[in-house]
Amino acid sequence: MSVRTVVWRGTRLGALIGAWPAGIAGGLCLVAAFVFLTGGHDGTARALTSAGAFAVLGSMAVGITLGTATGLALALAPRRLLARAPLRALLAALTAGLPVAALALAALTGDGYTLASYPPSIHFLTWSATLTIALVAAARSGDIAGYGTDH
Repeated sequence: MSVRTVVWRGTRLGALIGAWPAGIAGGLCLVAAFVFLTGGHDGTARALTSAGAFAVLGSMAVGITLGTATGLALALAPRRLLARAPLRALLAALTAGLPVAALALAALTGDGYTLASYPPSIHFLTWSATLTIALVAAARSGDIAGYGTDH
């Protein structure tokens, strides 16, 4: 299988990974913007609309980047590693999950804050999203690499 095909499959997975949070965040921001617009708060409605657009674009960009990186890692990995499902899944999970974890740490510890500055709910959401992305990439690693689904 060609490198281009594997990378394309990873990019498609990344678009799917990015579409879920993009749809949720964009939809919530648009509903909130409509509520503020009908209440006569035009400035807040514009701010929420632009925030929703940035959330959608950012989520899709991160998802596509992660998917492309996962596809590229699987395309360049040795075939003997890809033939073993646990190793292939681990490679895909690390490739997709580690950048999200690093980005989350950088976002949470920026501006002089520490991880203890946030409530446990923020940590739960951040790490569950990171784990979900890693598990989806691991579960789909066989399809991306061209080895079919693992049963």
